[in-house]
Amino acid sequence: MLFIITLLLIIVLIYLLIVLDFKLGRRNHQNHAQILPFKETTADYHLYANGAPLFEDLFQEISEAQQQVDIYFYLVSSDQPGRDFLEILKSKAREGVSVRLMTDRLGGYQLSKSIRNDLAEAGVQFHFSAIPGFPYFFYKLNRRNHRKITVIDGKIAYVGGFNIGDNYLGKNPKFGDWRDYHLRLIGPVVSELHHIFLDDWYRASGEKHSPIVNKEEAKHSVKIVATDGMKLEDEFLQMIQRADEEILIGTPYFIPTEKLMKALKQALQRGVFLQIMVPLKSDHPFVKEAAIPYLEQLFHAGAKICLYDDGFYHSKVMMVDQSIADIGTANFDRRSFFLNKEVNTFVYDNVFISDLRKAYMEDAQNAIAFNEEWLSQRSFATKVNIQIAKVLRPIL
Repeated sequence: MLFIITLLLIIVLIYLLIVLDFKLGRRNHQNHAQILPFKETTADYHLYANGAPLFEDLFQEISEAQQQVDIYFYLVSSDQPGRDFLEILKSKAREGVSVRLMTDRLGGYQLSKSIRNDLAEAGVQFHFSAIPGFPYFFYKLNRRNHRKITVIDGKIAYVGGFNIGDNYLGKNPKFGDWRDYHLRLIGPVVSELHHIFLDDWYRASGEKHSPIVNKEEAKHSVKIVATDGMKLEDEFLQMIQRADEEILIGTPYFIPTEKLMKALKQALQRGVFLQIMVPLKSDHPFVKEAAIPYLEQLFHAGAKICLYDDGFYHSKVMMVDQSIADIGTANFDRRSFFLNKEVNTFVYDNVFISDLRKAYMEDAQNAIAFNEEWLSQRSFATKVNIQIAKVLRPIL
């Protein structure tokens, strides 16, 4: 009996220490958040919805770099696409091209010490971003750099939701085809993405560098939104509140804040059509169950909910009134709103948005309806996991 009481006291103490760590870490984060504000600028762009054409173009343009390659991915796998990617970087570094590579410390766990030594020997400069440490270890463990940015010769940039690995080519039999969005950008916007990368590089390495100024002309209006666990909720809130006709949301994880839930319900009340698409499958524990109560509320309020079942839906997109589209790295969840570093691209081109909307609606046709019938078929285990997920929402 004494042993059980002691064990319970230890568990309670650990829990309280974690809660304290998280609260103090959040306060410290808010006081030192890295705010990088950017104004509306211009770009020309190409959209990728599948990994194969993205990797083909990205790898080819890296191999053609003349001066500089700066790359940040949240995750680089050690499988064949990852090895091919790293070989190209090493080859460019041996040619004398400046090559800098970063990954998130947790996301880049497959880049072993031997792999990093090989990179260094070839001349590739490598650093991990967002290394957990003391104080506030538990909080920092959850605060990830989730961005994906590539800048080549200061002229071409890639940004979006794809990482490097077999998963993103649809080669994982568990998930099948991997749906995501990534942008290839040229024009003045490239300098802004380079600025973000170099700010992260400075935080990781202590080295300061200036972005290459891109003076090329571009046709379309865009805005880069770089967030650091702050401001993203406000950006999404403004988009939702401005809606008059339609809001389309695609996200692998739907765990909105109370403010965003209220705004979505108000949009429905004023007659706005709201459609949300999430994956039927889940790639992380409890994230699907955490979303169900919110989706159920919105479904009963009049929203159309789609469960994508033609592979895995990892897209992060929001479109409002066919006048603004957001494509980026941020999920519609608490982790992206309050913990992660993210980067999103807001696009205002009607033709681009029309094409993106068409692709979104085609994916919706390959989805299962979230309705009363689907809800009635939930297993007992799912219902239990929903209750557990409610406790875990702040870190999901």
